[in-house]
Amino acid sequence: MRSLPQLPTMPHTGTMKPFPGDWSRALAIVAHPDDVEYGAAAAIARWVREGKSIAYVMITSGEQGIEGMDPAVCGPIREKEQLASAARVGVTDVRFLRYPDFVLEDSPGLRADLVAVMREYRAELIVTLNFRDKWPGGDFMNSSDHCNAGSAIVAAAMESGVVRWVAACTSPVSTHGVDVSDFVQDAVASLQEHREYLRGLGPDDSSLQMLQENLTHGGVQLGTEAAVTFELIPIEGASR
Repeated sequence: MRSLPQLPTMPHTGTMKPFPGDWSRALAIVAHPDDVEYGAAAAIARWVREGKSIAYVMITSGEQGIEGMDPAVCGPIREKEQLASAARVGVTDVRFLRYPDFVLEDSPGLRADLVAVMREYRAELIVTLNFRDKWPGGDFMNSSDHCNAGSAIVAAAMESGVVRWVAACTSPVSTHGVDVSDFVQDAVASLQEHREYLRGLGPDDSSLQMLQENLTHGGVQLGTEAAVTFELIPIEGASR
C-alpha cells in the first residue's frame, strides 16, 4: 500500500471501545506485503506477547508495488521483506497466495481460497486493512485491491463457520482500539524491514512518521498513549 494520509484533526478521548480478548487464534489477511505494517503490526506484537497464535496471509506478493522494478524481480523481494517484517513482531507463519497485484478482484476463487485457509487455521479473528472507499479524513480514496480484498474476506469469514470477527485496521468507521503503548517501536521496526519498498517511495516518503502519528491518534481515541483502531465486524454462526 502507499502511505496512509495523515489524520486531519485530533479525535476525542475515549471514543473507542476496548478490543475483545476472548480469542486465541487469528489470521492477518491483507492484499499486499506491508499492509499489516501500517498500524496492525503493533497490536499483533502485543497479542503474540500475550501468547495468542497469529499467522499472516498475503493475497498478492505486491509485485507491482515498486515503481520501475520488474514484477518478476519485485515479487520475491517483497515476499522476503514481509518474512523479515513479520518476524519482528514474533510471527513466523506467513503464506503468499500469489494472486496478481494491482488487479485484484473479489472472485469466487479467491473467496474459496480464503475460506479454506480460515478453516485450516481455525481462525477466530481475521485482521485486515481498511477496505472502505476512503481513508479517515474523507478525501483520500482507498485502492481497489484493498476494497476487493476486504469484501472477499468478509464473505469468506461468513462462510467459514469458524471466524467470530473481522477487524479492519485504520477504518474511517473504527469502533474498537488496542492499547499498544509498549509496542510502537516493534511496529516501526516491522515497517522498516520493507526496505526496498520504502526506498521506492522516494526520499520524501513519511511512512514511518505517519505510522507513529496514527498510533498516537488512536491512543487519544482509546485514552492511552498509543493504540491501533479497528472496525470490528461480528460474524454470525461461528462455531465456538
